[in-house]
Amino acid sequence: QKNNGRMVPFDTLSSEILEKIHKNKTYKGANANAAILSMFILNTAWVYEPIIFMPKNKAVNEEFSKILGLKAPQKYTCFADFFDENDNYKLQKYVENANRKNPNSRGVFEKEILKLDERVNIANLVFLGSLFKIFPIQSGENDIWLSPRELEDARMHGLISEIEAGEIAILFGIYQNSLKSDEEKANKTLELIKQYQAKFGGRVMPSSSKINTEIFVNQAQIFVKLTPVYLLLGFLLLILVVFKMLRAKTSINLAFKIVYGLNIFAFIILTLGLCLRGYIAQHAPWSNAYESMIYIAWALGLCGLLFSRKSPVALSLTSILAGLVLWVAHLGEMDPQITNLVPVLNSYWLSIHVSVITASYGFLGLCTLLGIFVLILFCFLKKDGKFNENIQRNITEATRINEMSMIIGLILLTIGNFLGAIWANARWGRYWSWDSKETWALISILIYAAVLHLRMIPQLSNQYAFALASMFAYWSIIMTYFGVNYFLVGMHSYAAGDGAKIPDMVFYSFIFMLILAIISFFKRSYAKNL
Repeated sequence: QKNNGRMVPFDTLSSEILEKIHKNKTYKGANANAAILSMFILNTAWVYEPIIFMPKNKAVNEEFSKILGLKAPQKYTCFADFFDENDNYKLQKYVENANRKNPNSRGVFEKEILKLDERVNIANLVFLGSLFKIFPIQSGENDIWLSPRELEDARMHGLISEIEAGEIAILFGIYQNSLKSDEEKANKTLELIKQYQAKFGGRVMPSSSKINTEIFVNQAQIFVKLTPVYLLLGFLLLILVVFKMLRAKTSINLAFKIVYGLNIFAFIILTLGLCLRGYIAQHAPWSNAYESMIYIAWALGLCGLLFSRKSPVALSLTSILAGLVLWVAHLGEMDPQITNLVPVLNSYWLSIHVSVITASYGFLGLCTLLGIFVLILFCFLKKDGKFNENIQRNITEATRINEMSMIIGLILLTIGNFLGAIWANARWGRYWSWDSKETWALISILIYAAVLHLRMIPQLSNQYAFALASMFAYWSIIMTYFGVNYFLVGMHSYAAGDGAKIPDMVFYSFIFMLILAIISFFKRSYAKNL
């Protein structure tokens, strides 16, 4: 039983621990189960193993190495390096200073010192065995599980009897000792522990099929492995589209069918991955930041397949964006762990609301990519250019897909907003409260409604204006999805009043869009009726 109450197989916990402290799925060829179990059973030896990951930043790594007294910066260091000869924690004062600072004012050093401190503390909990809550208590509600280290405290507080504590201690002691020398005895003792769990904790234990499914998902790493697949397929198809643009007589039908088939296969696997995650979690698999990113990638994959027959460009761009979204989801900033839902989020109205409104982000994301693609095509127009006719044909094709995708995205966004109001009424007895998320969702609806009606203004009824507007309009979605959560205060805010630092990539992206808009504006004069 994890600290959040969720029941998991040991494989899940060990994978999360090793990924956290070592930033890897294996250690010297050993899988996470072997490494973490060995860290617990043979803790005195592991204290000197270089398993704790040091910061990638060279300057920070050098500074930490000096604090720890290391001879040279290194990628990994051992637990013992964090303590002096008197067992004083070398990072203590630095961690305290970092914690005193406002999260928004912390520099790279403070952020990295807190992350390193977390890794050290997790390693310490592994050595102590505090994380391995494998024994359910017999008395009362059997949804409280204890680690071997907690047995004595539980006995002193009357949670378990002295006899029960002694029996468990003996049982686990036999398992520990036999692991070192007698594999057969260890397996028999492990079977006794499993029987004990089933007898006193069976009410909360997941079924064997759910356990096997979770282990399969852990090993398969479906979403991680699909990232390069989507990126490769997207860029390959985009290259073929550009080649077709330069040589109009070239046929890419066979290549497109192959890429299209592979995209269908990747989408089926992605769908299967989402379904398996939902089955394991017992709730809709779009309930946190990581899951919503995966779901947006799924919506992009669906969007690309829907419009692929109209335009190969749509399929290539959605594949690229789906791959990028999956890549961002696994950068390390988002936690991929499956968690239990808090009671306020345990609502079928919320599941429907999030699924619909998040799906709209995929369709509107395609609009942004198509807008950028069209503006880039404008940049390649030349006075009496050889390829102008082919380019203009692709601009018209992309604009039509853009408009269709935007209509679907706006419909989903609007319906999703109404469903959110229904959920709010079911939970809090009011439909609308001008919360930051609600307000920005409404702003996004109005912006995209305005973009779709630009054609009603004669001066803006052209493909350049539509592409430009669709490109910049997505900033409202980014603000709704990310900005509200991290920069504003409200029910959907994670910032709690402390604004996060805006990533540099935001500024670079906006500057790129401005430059693209200016260049394409002057180049559009070479197009006819665009």
